Amino acid sequence: MRVKIIASLGPSTLSEGIICKLAEEGVTGFRINFAHGDIGQWKFFVESVRKAEEKVKNPLTLIGDLVGSSIRTGVIDKPLTLKKGESAYIVLKDRASAENKEIPLPRKEIYESLELGDIIVMDDGRVKLKVVDVGSSNIEVSALTDAIIKSRKGFTVMNKEFDIPPITDQDLESIDFAIKEGLDYIGLSYVRRRKDVELLRDILRRKNSDIGIIAKIETKSAVRNIKSIAESADAVLVARGDLGMNFGLEEVPHLQRLIVRSTLESSKPVIVATQLLESLIERPVPTRAEVVDVTVAVSEGVDALMLTGETAVGKYPIEAIKWLKRIVSVAEERAGIYTHRKVISLKARYAKGVAELAEDLNAKLVIYSIRGVTARLISILRPSVPFFVGSPSIKQLRKLNILWGIKPLQVPAENYEEGLEKTYEILRIKGAIEVGDLVVLTYGLRREEQVIKIRKVTT
Repeated sequence: MRVKIIASLGPSTLSEGIICKLAEEGVTGFRINFAHGDIGQWKFFVESVRKAEEKVKNPLTLIGDLVGSSIRTGVIDKPLTLKKGESAYIVLKDRASAENKEIPLPRKEIYESLELGDIIVMDDGRVKLKVVDVGSSNIEVSALTDAIIKSRKGFTVMNKEFDIPPITDQDLESIDFAIKEGLDYIGLSYVRRRKDVELLRDILRRKNSDIGIIAKIETKSAVRNIKSIAESADAVLVARGDLGMNFGLEEVPHLQRLIVRSTLESSKPVIVATQLLESLIERPVPTRAEVVDVTVAVSEGVDALMLTGETAVGKYPIEAIKWLKRIVSVAEERAGIYTHRKVISLKARYAKGVAELAEDLNAKLVIYSIRGVTARLISILRPSVPFFVGSPSIKQLRKLNILWGIKPLQVPAENYEEGLEKTYEILRIKGAIEVGDLVVLTYGLRREEQVIKIRKVTT
């Protein structure tokens, strides 16, 4: 399987055993959502993933998802149920009572911007409310649909973007946690422009951290600026939940295709998330529409698929991974994959030449990489042959293991030549390379001399 699977962690996976089982089933990346839980829970997740990594003998990627400028409701003592046309009140509180039909929203700046007639969308589009009366700390709304409103849900106003800093004080604390615990990527929520990504990059540099940045595309501004955002980030995530709240639901398929292609054309990895197998939150079998949805995402060329509620709060986290793996495997066999091979830099042209050489020979491709640059470039090219990446750095391998097609191996070595040969020998021992195979072996482009080996496996 070449498309990678990322699982979001939450109450349903608050167990070392379940996290290890997810890794054994093929999950290569795990997401911690900093909007939920606390440092104690996050630390448990990190420790559990690292233990699973030791057990499965495969690098596992850890992603920390910042709250950012996303707007979330506070805590309601129990779910608030509204019928269509029924009124409720958005109140300037951290906590509120369902009995009083209150929805807590502890963000003063939102009250200053709401107007009569505004349409509020919550919980990935499941809830729609219309503003019918405005006060400085109390907003009356009318339900446009039957709705069940729960704590800590996303809150969006259609056709409005609020001037909220992209990184908050809470995010700075989460960033410090991510650095201290050695996370591999940080997801930046509600990116609007390239400058937002650069702000986070500057913060990380000042803290001497090289954590990768995943830009989450959720807003209309982000879609308009997708090219420059993709160029500045290390990866892009199609956040379909919030896209569906900021755009019409019927626009999401087109937006997904646009974002995926724009990101690949910028030579960056791309992830699709939200409601891939939503029905598995409550039942053990996906719908036909979900199977089609996953298949379409695979054919569009995504690097990874991220499950959110399915593994964070769902009843069937293991089954969700098994089903996703099953669907992806069949889709990769039968669906064509979008490939973009327009390259500019010398390193990219070299990667393209190596990938095409291996394809022309129908040879397996083996790369030894220290910084991961060539491996990333070859992954973006979506080669049709298997390719393996050896590296002395577990840190680099963790970053690489959510990228399309990469099969990572930790191989300590003194130099590239030694590392390449050791990677080859390990693959022989594992049976990944067999007698009769043709193999193309190389490493990243060097200034002084470049080595590309073509080897027929005979013994």
